Amino acid sequence: ATLTNTVVVNPGFKSLATFTSGGPRIGDSVLKPDITAPGVSTRSTLVGSGNTGTRLSGTSMAAPHVSGVAALVRQAHPTWSVADVKAAIVNTGSPSEVVGYKTRLAGTGLVQAAPATTTSVLASGSDALVSLSYGFAELSASFAGTRTLRIQNLGNQTVNLTLSSEPNGGSSPHTVAFLPTAVGIGPGSTADVTVTLLVPAATAGDSRTFREVAGLVVLTPDAGQNGGIVLRVPYYLVPRPLSTVDGALSPGFGPNLPLGTVTLTNPLGVIAGNADFYAWGLQDANEGLGWHDLRAVGVKTFPAGTPGNPNRRLLVFAVNTWARFSNAATNEFDILLDTTGDGIDDYAVIGFDVGRLATGSFNGRMGAWVLNLAKGTLSADFLATAPTDGSTVLLPVYSNRIGLGPSNPRFSYHAQSFSLHGFPEDVMPGVAKFNAYTPAISNGVFLPVAPGATAIVAVRIDVPEWSLSPALGLMVVVLDNAAGAGEARLLPVG
Repeated sequence: ATLTNTVVVNPGFKSLATFTSGGPRIGDSVLKPDITAPGVSTRSTLVGSGNTGTRLSGTSMAAPHVSGVAALVRQAHPTWSVADVKAAIVNTGSPSEVVGYKTRLAGTGLVQAAPATTTSVLASGSDALVSLSYGFAELSASFAGTRTLRIQNLGNQTVNLTLSSEPNGGSSPHTVAFLPTAVGIGPGSTADVTVTLLVPAATAGDSRTFREVAGLVVLTPDAGQNGGIVLRVPYYLVPRPLSTVDGALSPGFGPNLPLGTVTLTNPLGVIAGNADFYAWGLQDANEGLGWHDLRAVGVKTFPAGTPGNPNRRLLVFAVNTWARFSNAATNEFDILLDTTGDGIDDYAVIGFDVGRLATGSFNGRMGAWVLNLAKGTLSADFLATAPTDGSTVLLPVYSNRIGLGPSNPRFSYHAQSFSLHGFPEDVMPGVAKFNAYTPAISNGVFLPVAPGATAIVAVRIDVPEWSLSPALGLMVVVLDNAAGAGEARLLPVG
């Protein structure tokens, strides 16, 4: 008989899965994950199945690989602490074994059993993390942060190590400096190295996309030492350079003095900020609820006609919170609209995770959904503008989606929010009014303000419309200002 083996080629087996979740950690921006392992279509044990198993994909199936390596390290070094075992696994990960390797997605790389069990030198941060996490930083100047790298020699021979860095996956230029740049560590001894991360604020980017500083600290032993095993420790920072755009209304501006100006300045900004004008409709106190604690809501309108619908308008709702969120999609923001004037809500404009509503699985991207409350139908024409590590969400919607037109231009609205982490909901007090075709106050202005620059914007009030749909004032959204109140400058009308 002839036995024929068929090998199925899978060139992507070393790549990160399409469903891989990336770090950093929500809240403090600490790097996660630390390490990566095979987790696609993996067969492992199944509790209660006797001697059979199950085949699944996901973190739960990568975990058996890492757990198995941890057991081997424990067997090789029974007196090591849990922290030591973790450091051995993370220090010896291989980035070259991951196609398209990125620190934020794979930690130090693919878990490696042999070096994890044989290294006698371990390296980690002094804060019980194996990584050097610099966290999140709003930058009003260039960033210079230090962390201590603690190296311990648990073997019986002196080891000499040279330190270097390998930037990876970071979108912001940076440098890494070591003091000292090389260490010799005797048996049973430890050594501390100061690792300084330098990030120029002017080139670190802005809020239009997620920014990160990432890479690996590499500890290379002298030839023949530590079994030739090179150690790696990830470093990570989430930077957010700041503008400091502020605005001041001309004195007396209001329905009795309907023509005025807003003076915009950016006195201490390290980058330009875009001043985006909204009619300010709602406000709420700081109740300490966290990432979804509502502060202010406003709305603006633009012509967005087509040949088939020349009178269509585009409305954008701006929702500002008191606190910074890592990712807006961990929350839900609801703007409830009464477009018929009968006191009953007709539509809801909802900021919610696109993946959850479209496919049933969260993907971390927020959409601007419209729910027809009478029909129960849900639609979305836009993604929300919701920069990471910010505090403002912009929800665009077409006027025809919410029952508005030239003959029915006005609506009233109120707002609420929910946290997907189970914190209490936040319901804003009050109801605001707006005319999508003839707004009572100027809105829709969008003006960049360079660092150190000043700009003056003319604003006006439509006095007849003000009596029907007044606003609290102007809400100037600047997504590159400091999170919280800084991102939405509230200019009350007297």
